[in-house]
Amino acid sequence: MSINWQNLRPWNGSQNLAFEELCCQLASYEKAPRGSVFIRKAPPDAGVECYWKLPNGDEWGWQAKFFLSPPNNHQWSQLDESVKKALEKHPRLTSYTICLPIDRQDPRIKKQKWSMDKWNDHVDKWQSWARRKGISIEFKYWGEHEIWERLSRGEHRGRRFFWFNKELFSQQWFKNRVEEAVADVGSGYTELNVKLPIARLFDGLGRTPDFYTRVKDLCGKIRTIYNKACSRRALGVAKDEFQSLQEVINQVLSTADSTENAEIALIDWQRIDKSAQKCINLARDYIQNKLIRNELIRNLVKLKDFARSKEAHLSNVPALLLVGGPGTGKTHLFCDVAKRRISSGFPTVLLLGGHFNKDEPWSQIIKLLGLSCTKEEFLEALEAAAQARGVQGLLF
Repeated sequence: MSINWQNLRPWNGSQNLAFEELCCQLASYEKAPRGSVFIRKAPPDAGVECYWKLPNGDEWGWQAKFFLSPPNNHQWSQLDESVKKALEKHPRLTSYTICLPIDRQDPRIKKQKWSMDKWNDHVDKWQSWARRKGISIEFKYWGEHEIWERLSRGEHRGRRFFWFNKELFSQQWFKNRVEEAVADVGSGYTELNVKLPIARLFDGLGRTPDFYTRVKDLCGKIRTIYNKACSRRALGVAKDEFQSLQEVINQVLSTADSTENAEIALIDWQRIDKSAQKCINLARDYIQNKLIRNELIRNLVKLKDFARSKEAHLSNVPALLLVGGPGTGKTHLFCDVAKRRISSGFPTVLLLGGHFNKDEPWSQIIKLLGLSCTKEEFLEALEAAAQARGVQGLLF
């Protein structure tokens, strides 16, 4: 079965960007060795839209071009340029997959060059570039067949449902559904004008930019303060001790900084907690300047507290149960958080308990949202919409 690419949902107003995002989502589900980390890049991307970083440091990269017909000379030049950048900026690449929404023609007619012939010629050229750089790499091709085969798998049914149903799961669709739910609350709903501390839990649960910003701000302060502590005089007095402290500081910061790339992997908050404590102990022993020492320790304690917080815990847990008696503001909180998420472009679904009866809940959810799909397709489509936005989707 072929794909009607004209029905591909535009992303940020572009089918080119949509195709890139679709291929990256499929790449994120490719089987990689245990301990690998998937990284989605934003432009400029140095020839790689996304890549898997393996435990040994090797990388598997992907590049996507929305060419709806066999590439012309100019388009082949674009692919050449992407390969050059990838080999230069990603010297640990061992696999590089080029994704085009077409299959390669291969009639094997003498003295004629068709798309398969041109592909083979370019692969030979790219391999020669790689050899000159001492890189051993395999060039792979994802065409319509390879993409359709993946979209046909059970794990991607909802992803296919999302990318090829433009009317559903768009930003406006989510906005309309939330507004309908809020309107059904009636006059009893009053929008909250302050961000309650409990609202931060939903930042962790949804892996929002605000969540990552809090981690990055703490790391930035720790790095700045530590650089102040590393004076020439201090290093002259206790060079070995400061090197030990620097190693632990780097361990804390590299682990915490990696949270922004941990879309799929769990964040090892326990490791961050332990490393921060070790760094606190070393700072007490080896930093003589009292003001700098106290400032560094204070921010390391903040990082430890964050690592132990419910917000951090929820970043690794896909569910939150909020309990409270009638009139305690649960509905108001859900409405407020849902509206704020929608205004930020984060996929969110809000459903009211009063609309449910004793029947099986998932079929009711599908019906309340006006959909015609399975539970799996709904959840996977919600995930695809959220993954494209770089956050977790939330269902209230």
